[in-house]
Amino acid sequence: MVMAVDKTLGKATTKTGPAVAEEYFALSELLENNIRLARNLSDPARTAADKQELARTILGSKLSDPALEGVLALAAGRWSSELDLQEACRLLANHVLLKTAQDDGQLEDVERDIFAMSQVVSQNRDLRNFLTDNHRASLDQRLETFNSLVGEGVKPLALRLVNAVIAKAAPGRLTADLRALLDSAARLRQRGIATVYTATPLSDTQKSRLIQLLSTRTGEQVEVNVVVDPKLVGGIKIVQGDTVMDGAVKSRAEQFRRKLAS
Repeated sequence: MVMAVDKTLGKATTKTGPAVAEEYFALSELLENNIRLARNLSDPARTAADKQELARTILGSKLSDPALEGVLALAAGRWSSELDLQEACRLLANHVLLKTAQDDGQLEDVERDIFAMSQVVSQNRDLRNFLTDNHRASLDQRLETFNSLVGEGVKPLALRLVNAVIAKAAPGRLTADLRALLDSAARLRQRGIATVYTATPLSDTQKSRLIQLLSTRTGEQVEVNVVVDPKLVGGIKIVQGDTVMDGAVKSRAEQFRRKLAS
Protein backbone atom coordinates (compact mmCIF):
# COMPACT_ATOMS: atom_id res chain seq x y z
CA MET A 1 0.00 0.00 0.00
CA VAL A 2 2.91 2.35 0.73
CA MET A 3 4.37 1.64 -2.72
CA ALA A 4 1.00 2.38 -4.34
CA VAL A 5 0.82 5.74 -2.59
CA ASP A 6 4.43 6.65 -3.35
CA LYS A 7 4.06 5.77 -7.02
CA THR A 8 1.01 7.99 -7.49
CA LEU A 9 2.22 10.76 -5.22
CA GLY A 10 5.55 10.92 -7.00
CA LYS A 11 7.89 13.59 -5.75
CA ALA A 12 5.95 14.97 -2.78
CA THR A 13 5.73 18.73 -2.51
CA THR A 14 5.11 20.89 0.52
CA LYS A 15 1.59 21.47 -0.79
CA THR A 16 0.62 18.03 -2.11
CA GLY A 17 2.03 15.75 0.59
CA PRO A 18 0.32 17.29 3.63
CA ALA A 19 -2.99 17.48 1.73
CA VAL A 20 -2.86 13.75 0.95
CA ALA A 21 -1.90 12.97 4.55
CA GLU A 22 -4.92 14.89 5.80
CA GLU A 23 -7.11 12.77 3.53
CA TYR A 24 -5.80 9.64 5.25
CA PHE A 25 -6.28 11.14 8.70
CA ALA A 26 -9.85 12.04 7.75
CA LEU A 27 -10.43 8.56 6.32
CA SER A 28 -9.26 7.01 9.57
CA GLU A 29 -11.79 9.14 11.44
CA LEU A 30 -14.50 8.15 8.96
CA LEU A 31 -13.80 4.45 9.47
CA GLU A 32 -13.82 4.94 13.24
CA ASN A 33 -17.23 6.62 13.11
CA ASN A 34 -18.75 4.46 10.35
CA ILE A 35 -18.39 0.91 11.64
CA ARG A 36 -20.46 -0.53 8.79
CA LEU A 37 -18.12 0.87 6.14
CA ALA A 38 -15.05 -0.21 8.10
CA ARG A 39 -16.36 -3.76 8.44
CA ASN A 40 -17.25 -4.02 4.77
CA LEU A 41 -13.81 -2.82 3.67
CA SER A 42 -12.03 -5.19 6.05
CA ASP A 43 -14.36 -8.19 5.70
CA PRO A 44 -12.19 -11.27 4.96
CA ALA A 45 -15.22 -13.01 3.42
CA ARG A 46 -15.36 -10.47 0.58
CA THR A 47 -13.00 -10.60 -2.39
CA ALA A 48 -10.36 -7.95 -2.91
CA ALA A 49 -12.06 -6.83 -6.12
CA ASP A 50 -15.40 -6.48 -4.34
CA LYS A 51 -13.90 -4.35 -1.57
CA GLN A 52 -12.02 -2.21 -4.06
CA GLU A 53 -15.19 -1.59 -6.04
CA LEU A 54 -16.94 -0.56 -2.83
CA ALA A 55 -14.10 1.84 -2.03
CA ARG A 56 -14.29 3.37 -5.51
CA THR A 57 -18.05 3.77 -5.31
CA ILE A 58 -18.13 5.43 -1.90
CA LEU A 59 -14.81 7.28 -1.79
CA GLY A 60 -13.62 7.65 -5.39
CA SER A 61 -15.13 11.08 -5.98
CA LYS A 62 -13.97 12.39 -2.61
CA LEU A 63 -10.27 11.48 -2.69
CA SER A 64 -7.28 12.63 -4.71
CA ASP A 65 -5.57 10.08 -6.96
CA PRO A 66 -2.72 9.32 -4.52
CA ALA A 67 -5.11 8.87 -1.61
CA LEU A 68 -7.45 6.67 -3.66
CA GLU A 69 -4.59 4.42 -4.76
CA GLY A 70 -3.67 3.88 -1.15
CA VAL A 71 -7.27 3.13 -0.20
CA LEU A 72 -7.58 0.58 -3.02
CA ALA A 73 -4.42 -1.12 -1.80
CA LEU A 74 -5.83 -1.16 1.73
CA ALA A 75 -9.14 -2.59 0.52
CA ALA A 76 -7.34 -5.42 -1.25
CA GLY A 77 -5.57 -6.47 1.93
CA ARG A 78 -6.65 -8.89 4.61
CA TRP A 79 -7.38 -7.44 8.04
CA SER A 80 -8.10 -9.12 11.34
CA SER A 81 -10.44 -6.29 12.34
CA GLU A 82 -11.70 -2.90 11.23
CA LEU A 83 -9.48 -1.35 13.92
CA ASP A 84 -6.41 -2.52 12.01
CA LEU A 85 -7.73 -0.79 8.89
CA GLN A 86 -8.18 2.48 10.80
CA GLU A 87 -4.64 2.24 12.14
CA ALA A 88 -3.29 1.53 8.65
CA CYS A 89 -4.84 4.78 7.42
CA ARG A 90 -3.09 6.71 10.19
CA LEU A 91 0.22 5.00 9.41
CA LEU A 92 -0.17 5.94 5.74
CA ALA A 93 -0.81 9.55 6.76
CA ASN A 94 2.37 9.52 8.83
CA HIS A 95 4.31 7.96 5.96
CA VAL A 96 3.17 10.63 3.49
CA LEU A 97 4.19 13.43 5.86
CA LEU A 98 7.59 11.83 6.48
CA LYS A 99 8.09 11.25 2.75
CA THR A 100 7.21 14.88 2.11
CA ALA A 101 9.87 15.92 4.60
CA GLN A 102 12.35 13.59 2.91
CA ASP A 103 11.58 14.91 -0.58
CA ASP A 104 11.92 18.48 0.67
CA GLY A 105 15.26 17.73 2.34
CA GLN A 106 13.75 18.27 5.81
CA LEU A 107 13.55 14.74 7.16
CA GLU A 108 16.59 14.96 9.43
CA ASP A 109 15.33 18.24 10.91
CA VAL A 110 11.81 16.84 11.30
CA GLU A 111 13.19 13.75 13.02
CA ARG A 112 15.26 15.91 15.35
CA ASP A 113 12.21 18.02 16.25
CA ILE A 114 10.08 14.93 16.90
CA PHE A 115 12.76 13.63 19.23
CA ALA A 116 12.94 16.96 21.07
CA MET A 117 9.16 17.01 21.53
CA SER A 118 9.15 13.39 22.65
CA GLN A 119 11.63 14.33 25.37
CA VAL A 120 9.36 17.12 26.60
CA VAL A 121 6.62 14.51 26.92
CA SER A 122 8.69 11.69 28.41
CA GLN A 123 10.23 13.93 31.07
CA ASN A 124 6.92 15.37 32.30
CA ARG A 125 4.47 12.82 33.68
CA ASP A 126 1.82 15.44 34.45
CA LEU A 127 1.93 16.61 30.85
CA ARG A 128 1.66 13.02 29.54
CA ASN A 129 -1.35 12.37 31.73
CA PHE A 130 -3.01 15.61 30.66
CA LEU A 131 -2.46 14.99 26.95
CA THR A 132 -4.08 11.54 27.06
CA ASP A 133 -6.97 12.30 29.45
CA ASN A 134 -10.18 12.91 27.52
CA HIS A 135 -11.99 13.94 30.70
CA ARG A 136 -9.68 16.81 31.65
CA ALA A 137 -9.99 18.83 28.46
CA SER A 138 -11.07 18.55 24.83
CA LEU A 139 -8.54 17.38 22.26
CA ASP A 140 -8.28 20.90 20.82
CA GLN A 141 -7.50 22.31 24.26
CA ARG A 142 -4.90 19.63 24.96
CA LEU A 143 -3.19 20.18 21.61
CA GLU A 144 -3.29 23.95 22.09
CA THR A 145 -1.54 23.54 25.44
CA PHE A 146 1.12 21.28 23.97
CA ASN A 147 1.68 23.49 20.93
CA SER A 148 2.13 26.53 23.14
CA LEU A 149 4.96 24.68 24.87
CA VAL A 150 6.84 23.41 21.83
CA GLY A 151 5.38 24.99 18.69
CA GLU A 152 7.88 27.80 18.30
CA GLY A 153 10.89 26.83 16.25
CA VAL A 154 9.83 23.30 15.26
CA LYS A 155 9.04 22.20 11.73
CA PRO A 156 5.30 22.29 10.92
CA LEU A 157 5.49 18.74 9.57
CA ALA A 158 7.04 17.53 12.82
CA LEU A 159 4.38 19.27 14.89
CA ARG A 160 1.57 17.82 12.77
CA LEU A 161 2.97 14.31 13.16
CA VAL A 162 3.31 14.62 16.92
CA ASN A 163 -0.16 16.16 17.25
CA ALA A 164 -1.58 13.20 15.33
CA VAL A 165 0.08 10.78 17.74
CA ILE A 166 -1.24 12.70 20.75
CA ALA A 167 -4.74 12.67 19.30
CA LYS A 168 -4.90 8.86 19.31
CA ALA A 169 -2.54 7.86 22.12
CA ALA A 170 -4.03 5.81 24.93
CA PRO A 171 -3.04 6.56 28.54
CA GLY A 172 0.39 5.12 29.21
CA ARG A 173 1.20 4.74 25.51
CA LEU A 174 2.20 8.23 24.41
CA THR A 175 5.95 7.87 24.88
CA ALA A 176 6.00 4.49 23.11
CA ASP A 177 3.89 5.83 20.23
CA LEU A 178 6.25 8.76 19.74
CA ARG A 179 9.20 6.35 19.75
CA ALA A 180 7.44 4.32 17.05
CA LEU A 181 7.07 7.48 14.98
CA LEU A 182 10.81 8.10 15.29
CA ASP A 183 11.45 4.53 14.20
CA SER A 184 9.33 5.14 11.08
CA ALA A 185 11.38 8.21 10.22
CA ALA A 186 14.63 6.30 10.72
CA ARG A 187 13.45 3.42 8.51
CA LEU A 188 12.61 5.88 5.75
CA ARG A 189 16.22 7.01 5.88
CA GLN A 190 17.24 3.33 5.94
CA ARG A 191 18.65 3.64 9.43
CA GLY A 192 18.01 2.15 12.81
CA ILE A 193 17.55 4.40 15.80
CA ALA A 194 18.65 4.12 19.40
CA THR A 195 18.07 6.42 22.35
CA VAL A 196 20.96 6.48 24.79
CA TYR A 197 20.49 7.74 28.35
CA THR A 198 23.70 8.72 30.12
CA ALA A 199 24.55 10.29 33.46
CA THR A 200 27.01 12.64 31.74
CA PRO A 201 27.33 13.87 28.14
CA LEU A 202 29.14 11.65 25.65
CA SER A 203 32.16 13.02 23.84
CA ASP A 204 32.15 13.00 20.04
CA THR A 205 34.57 10.07 20.15
CA GLN A 206 32.36 8.10 22.54
CA LYS A 207 29.27 8.77 20.44
CA SER A 208 31.07 7.65 17.28
CA ARG A 209 32.22 4.44 19.01
CA LEU A 210 28.69 3.76 20.25
CA ILE A 211 27.24 4.23 16.76
CA GLN A 212 29.82 1.80 15.40
CA LEU A 213 29.11 -0.78 18.11
CA LEU A 214 25.34 -0.61 17.68
CA SER A 215 25.58 -0.64 13.89
CA THR A 216 27.78 -3.74 14.02
CA ARG A 217 25.39 -5.43 16.43
CA THR A 218 22.27 -4.79 14.32
CA GLY A 219 23.80 -5.01 10.85
CA GLU A 220 22.42 -1.61 9.82
CA GLN A 221 23.49 2.00 10.18
CA VAL A 222 22.20 3.27 13.52
CA GLU A 223 21.43 6.84 14.49
CA VAL A 224 21.88 7.69 18.16
CA ASN A 225 19.90 10.23 20.18
CA VAL A 226 21.58 11.06 23.49
CA VAL A 227 19.62 12.08 26.59
CA VAL A 228 21.61 13.26 29.62
CA ASP A 229 19.96 12.10 32.86
CA PRO A 230 22.07 12.83 35.97
CA LYS A 231 19.78 10.58 38.03
CA LEU A 232 20.68 7.53 35.96
CA VAL A 233 22.34 4.77 37.95
CA GLY A 234 24.86 2.63 36.15
CA GLY A 235 26.14 5.13 33.61
CA ILE A 236 24.27 4.23 30.45
CA LYS A 237 20.94 2.85 29.22
CA ILE A 238 20.21 2.09 25.56
CA VAL A 239 16.71 1.75 24.12
CA GLN A 240 16.57 0.37 20.59
CA GLY A 241 13.17 -0.72 19.35
CA ASP A 242 11.79 -3.20 21.89
CA THR A 243 15.25 -3.86 23.33
CA VAL A 244 16.44 -2.13 26.50
CA MET A 245 20.06 -2.47 27.52
CA ASP A 246 20.42 -1.05 31.01
CA GLY A 247 23.83 -0.68 32.59
CA ALA A 248 22.15 -0.34 35.97
CA VAL A 249 21.25 -4.02 35.89
CA LYS A 250 24.60 -5.20 34.50
CA SER A 251 23.28 -6.08 31.08
CA ARG A 252 24.80 -5.59 27.66
CA ALA A 253 24.83 -1.81 28.09
CA GLU A 254 27.57 -2.27 30.69
CA GLN A 255 29.68 -3.93 27.99
CA PHE A 256 29.13 -0.93 25.75
CA ARG A 257 30.07 1.39 28.60
CA ARG A 258 33.39 -0.37 29.13
CA LYS A 259 34.17 -0.30 25.40
CA LEU A 260 33.39 3.42 25.23
CA ALA A 261 35.68 4.09 28.17
CA SER A 262 38.57 2.09 26.70
